[in-house]
Amino acid sequence: MNPNSIAILGSGFGLYGYLPALVDGCGQNVVLPSRYRQRFEERPELQGFVKNIQWEDEDAIFASVKGLVIALRPSDHYRIIPQLLKASNIERLIIEKPLAHSPEFAQEVFSKLTDSDKAFRIGYTFRYTHWGKELLSAIKTISSDDVISIDWQFMAHHFRHNLLNWKRSNEEGGGVIRFYGIHMIALLAELGYETVNTSNTSGLSANEIEKWTAMFTGPELPTFKVRIDSNSAINRFSVEHTSDISQVPIQTYANQTDPFAVSYANKPGAPDSRIPLLTALCQSLWNNDDVYGWYDSTIKLWLEIEKKTKFQII
Repeated sequence: MNPNSIAILGSGFGLYGYLPALVDGCGQNVVLPSRYRQRFEERPELQGFVKNIQWEDEDAIFASVKGLVIALRPSDHYRIIPQLLKASNIERLIIEKPLAHSPEFAQEVFSKLTDSDKAFRIGYTFRYTHWGKELLSAIKTISSDDVISIDWQFMAHHFRHNLLNWKRSNEEGGGVIRFYGIHMIALLAELGYETVNTSNTSGLSANEIEKWTAMFTGPELPTFKVRIDSNSAINRFSVEHTSDISQVPIQTYANQTDPFAVSYANKPGAPDSRIPLLTALCQSLWNNDDVYGWYDSTIKLWLEIEKKTKFQII
């Protein structure tokens, strides 16, 4: 096994998301656990990567690779990451969001990551979208009297197919805030938002949250409003800058079907639309780009959101 290889833990998004990003976008050699072979072979769009993969038992992987992508259940992140940090050969980590199944547990994992002095990235990818880049660039020029609104409506896979899996369970790190909203929370933290003015959720139960609305403020920043509906009959994602007084749109940063929309999305056999964003994430790690200090702010904001959130049964 090439000691400079990077391995992937996670046979779902790890395969159809991170594998193409690492091979095509970052030129990495990839090692996969042998037990993922059947899952890999069941995905026709991945068969072009056969020559780029080495199959190994997990014990051999953990003892030799220098890089590791961890795209497991959030509760598995909490369990396995502290153990993997003890491996001196592992120098770089990419961890899919959320970091753990609650902000409290995420804080524990984050503390261990920072104490380890290993380079790492977390899969917050809104910052790499075209609208995210524009918003990060423009935020300091927008009047604090104005409003930024993000409206995200879609039907989550587990609702569409009536699946009883962890992604619909708040306690397991799923649901509209912990699994979907965490993308938004990370972007808000990087933009500089600190104060949660309001936060309201609704769903069939406190453990099965479908909808989230919230409002945020920050020092010399415009008011930021968020609405996410993960059980909607329509697919729509919009980002608008409006005047607080007139409510007239000043600029539209996005008006599309989803946050990650690209021209080839939804075409038969098309790659996942998030792959270019994962490529940028992975490249930032190998290029040693930036110090991601807002990771800590993300967890703090997440904690504050959950403290202030009011739930209503629908």
